[in-house]
Amino acid sequence: MRPTKYALALAVPLLLAACGGGGGSAGSGTTPPAPPAGTSARLDAYVGTWASGCASHAIDTAVIARTPGSTTSLTIAVTTNYYGNTTCTGDIIATQTWSAPATATYGGTVSSAIVPTAGAAPQAASVDKVTAQLPQRSVTLTGAYVSHKIIDSEPNWCIDYAGSTVCVPDRLYPAENAPFDGLAVVGADIVEVKSNGTNYDAVERFTKR
Repeated sequence: MRPTKYALALAVPLLLAACGGGGGSAGSGTTPPAPPAGTSARLDAYVGTWASGCASHAIDTAVIARTPGSTTSLTIAVTTNYYGNTTCTGDIIATQTWSAPATATYGGTVSSAIVPTAGAAPQAASVDKVTAQLPQRSVTLTGAYVSHKIIDSEPNWCIDYAGSTVCVPDRLYPAENAPFDGLAVVGADIVEVKSNGTNYDAVERFTKR
């Protein structure tokens, strides 16, 4: 999530939460369902450290790993670095972290197309569908330009830019669905996507670091 002016919104850029594996308890005699064929290789393509492009003074860094004990899901931890200018150059003035990573569970692969930006022509792509949800979590901002303020009787983390302040509420955020339902490898990058009923819209694009 990137803060919005005067703490108005909660919108998270990349990233995912827990879906457990199925199966009965030990001794129940129930055999857990097998993961879809090729799951491991497909998920391995997303493992690593990835960075978004610069947007609104900020760059998201996503660390993606296999979920311990699961053959079908990933954990995704996102850190956002903020800069004093809109080109994201120079010194980092603030860093935002979350208390818990998100997870995504693989649900199959479809041949489809991705719309990279609004109004652009769709581009053919192989999309890995995921069930994505954000966990209950808190947020922390640190840095020389960060302050802790009370706004409308509520605590907020704020970044003081030259001439303006942007804030994010300092509270416990409930578990919720992530704003995307698919992942795709596009060239050397990965893209999180959201179904639009016909194909998929790009939500955020990341490059390997």
